[in-house]
Amino acid sequence: MSKFNKQKLLELIQEIAPGLATAEHESNDDEKFLKNFLPIPNYRYALEPSVLLIQGGRGVGKTELFRLLAIPSGRKALVESLNVRSLPDLDRTTWIAGFGRTRTVEKRFPTPDIVEGQMNGATNIEWRSFWIGLMLGVILQQEDFTLKDFLLEEIKLKIVNLLKNKLSLLSDWLPLAKDNLQKLNYVLDKLDEKLIEKDEWLFVTYDELDRLVPSYTALVSPIRELLALWLDRSRRWERIRPKIFLRTDLFRQEILNFPDASKLQSHLVRLEWEHRWLYQLLIKRLANSGDEMREYLQNIPGLILENNTSLGWTVNLNEKLFEELIEKMIGKYMGANATKGITYRWIPNHLQDAGNQIAPRSFLKLFALAAKYRSDPTSIFEESTTLLQPSDLQGALMDTSGDRIRELQEEYPWLESLKTSLKGLDAPIPKDKFLDAVNSTKWSETPEKKPPATDPEEILQYLLQLGVVESRNDGRINMPEIYLYGFGVKRKGGVKRPK
Repeated sequence: MSKFNKQKLLELIQEIAPGLATAEHESNDDEKFLKNFLPIPNYRYALEPSVLLIQGGRGVGKTELFRLLAIPSGRKALVESLNVRSLPDLDRTTWIAGFGRTRTVEKRFPTPDIVEGQMNGATNIEWRSFWIGLMLGVILQQEDFTLKDFLLEEIKLKIVNLLKNKLSLLSDWLPLAKDNLQKLNYVLDKLDEKLIEKDEWLFVTYDELDRLVPSYTALVSPIRELLALWLDRSRRWERIRPKIFLRTDLFRQEILNFPDASKLQSHLVRLEWEHRWLYQLLIKRLANSGDEMREYLQNIPGLILENNTSLGWTVNLNEKLFEELIEKMIGKYMGANATKGITYRWIPNHLQDAGNQIAPRSFLKLFALAAKYRSDPTSIFEESTTLLQPSDLQGALMDTSGDRIRELQEEYPWLESLKTSLKGLDAPIPKDKFLDAVNSTKWSETPEKKPPATDPEEILQYLLQLGVVESRNDGRINMPEIYLYGFGVKRKGGVKRPK
């Protein structure tokens, strides 16, 4: 390590996960954002016009892809890097955000409390009017949309002004949208015909649907109507197409309770990350973090490649090179020999959920937190040929698990009460003991913090669906380590927090 400034390299590793790797803290600087972005093969399918729904768990990169699609240079780099052929020529496409923030701070759409207050008890037609109104409002705000003059001619001036200039004032425009819904649908039909004539496409993207209203249970009606609307219009409109980014747990029976909902399966892509892509993402972020880190990575010939696109330095998808880097950074084993685990495999094995899925957010966070451990003044000056020690990863795993549980609690506040009941149990847990712990849980009286069901078996099914637990063949309930430490559950022979 004498050739490199170890402290500087550790600082750069800590910076690969801004805001603990949440999408909200990714840079608003397009150039920096694109250099941090890794196009994975799954994204190729997400861009196909026939795909309406893009599904994935929390932290898998839905918002990053949503944001990238709002950046012209990002779309171009994505199409070129993945060699996408199914998507129409980008010069003939317009992309708008039907809902969701393309920047950290954005005031375009109505706030969640306003939506919940205004739409409390709303009918299906009122929700349809809501979604149609939002879409038209964003189209009218799109300065470079070639067919905007057609919309201005066809829609009443009063509605145009409200949708274009006061889209966040839901109470002002919603009644007008509902009263003129037939006319607005007619205009969109004609817009689709105009797009066909000009050989152009309009893509409408949606993200952060879980933040539409404050209450989790109140999400059923708006999301159901959005999906039903676009499934119906996909058979009616040829050139107006949606890209709906939706959390996996929101794609459930209550929301799919509409005609032909099963047909959504043929228009759906799931975002899932292979282990090698996660390492590729890590190295790409490191390569674009600074000159010192690039010099460090270039000690492994062929690992990183200079790129003349907006995506910055890229990474050779060669696992042998990834293994070589991890051995150089941390060491080959998590202990004296292979019995303690091969580091390259130990990392993904300890981060995956019950469905064997790993959120890129957790993967990046593990390395950032490990570098923080190693940067401690009491450890930085230890003699070592590696940047990190296995003990750094072990400590970081526990903190990553705690952060993962806190993330889940933001979406499912009822987990906070369950955490108290499960704390101290030994995994794997006999099923009857697990159900007893759930049954004895004192749930909050606050509506937003109540569980989706009261029956312990039903709650267990929710946890299984979320990948928080898994049911073993012997009937016991196991918990992956990415959740184990955050819940305060113990396991014999598990990782111990380093001193």
